[in-house]
Amino acid sequence: MTRLIAFAALIAICSTAPVSAQGRATGTVKDTGGRPIKGATVRAVNRDMYPPEFASTSDDKGRWVMLGLRVGTWTFMVEAPGFIPVQAPSLVRVASTAPLAFVLARDPGPIPGALDRNVVQDVTAANQLRDRGQYEQALAAYQRIRDQNPKLTSLSLVVAGVYRKQAAAETDPTARRAFLDRAISTYSQLLSDDANGARAKAELETTRAEVQALPR
Repeated sequence: MTRLIAFAALIAICSTAPVSAQGRATGTVKDTGGRPIKGATVRAVNRDMYPPEFASTSDDKGRWVMLGLRVGTWTFMVEAPGFIPVQAPSLVRVASTAPLAFVLARDPGPIPGALDRNVVQDVTAANQLRDRGQYEQALAAYQRIRDQNPKLTSLSLVVAGVYRKQAAAETDPTARRAFLDRAISTYSQLLSDDANGARAKAELETTRAEVQALPR
């Protein structure tokens, strides 16, 4: 009888033990002009959790929501066609987590109208390397184009964007910070040549915010 009572008590304790706490994450995705981006993909990744990844898509007002995330720090990665991806860590809580507002800068891509046909072809080839994830080869190609066309300072926007793509692909915070620092240096150099570069200023501020969000 004593064993039965003890067994029943154990069942009662197990049945009332709390399961792993779950939280939710919400937010928005907008461009640097404050316009909502529809169809952006938002992913939350934490390899120590199960499941280790969640995904959501922004609506026509740029809003997105995720339910069922375990409480803890997740890395949020945001991508949209024609924009430079961003990522940032954020703590998900059981209570309402503050909305996450992501700002994506447009990917400059090729620079039509400003180059002769041969240079356009070179830039397009470099962009194809970038789009295939061959970042180092793309950077080398962009550097050759800049060496041959020193007045083509706007190409620095593309180079900085590649550094940010490399950062977005990194899981190690130290390596991610190094790529973001390179992007910041590239934007800063561009602004020293053109202090009125509105796009460079906006992307520089976004990149600095990404660095500030990294764990220390």
